[in-house]
Amino acid sequence: MMKKYLFLLLVVGYSGLSAQTLQVEITTKNDSDREKATARLLQEVLSEYDLSQWVFTRQVVIEQMAIPHSHPVLTLNTRSSDKTDILDTFVHEQLHWYVEKNPDAEKAAIDAFKKKYKEVPYQNAAGARDEYSTYLHLIVCYLEYRSMAILIGEEEAKQLMWNQTHYTWIYNKVIEDTAYLSNVLKQNGFDLVE
Repeated sequence: MMKKYLFLLLVVGYSGLSAQTLQVEITTKNDSDREKATARLLQEVLSEYDLSQWVFTRQVVIEQMAIPHSHPVLTLNTRSSDKTDILDTFVHEQLHWYVEKNPDAEKAAIDAFKKKYKEVPYQNAAGARDEYSTYLHLIVCYLEYRSMAILIGEEEAKQLMWNQTHYTWIYNKVIEDTAYLSNVLKQNGFDLVE
């Protein structure tokens, strides 16, 4: 039985004078205790951080055994046991929606990456499921890193990237080639975090 939780997040506009209500609908797939605990943890994160800049889809499913993914519905699992982990995963999956809204910029950035990184790992922990997805994750993971630096601080974000057990080659490039990735993404209009 799926259970929905509607969570309203008050987001104050830049002027400080206006406010808008951002709705994030959190649904538990099986309504298990672990899923409900993760839903509560995500609600705490949404209350604690101003994530208005990073919310591109407002539907979130918590599914205990799922691999986190962005589409067709943003889905998180119950593996994240602390706020930083769930914040990072939530932002990462939201960024897929942001990149998807910019297909021309995505293609141009990936074309540039293919010139620098002629061979990339895939179908293992170093890369993503296929070659294209590894290139795509250079965009997403760079934006994730810069987003987390804004949200939790530069050093904490860098440590978070180094500690990842998946996309390890990608996260290494994000840290080692930050200036290059930043330049390519800025040139192609990915200025969300600059």
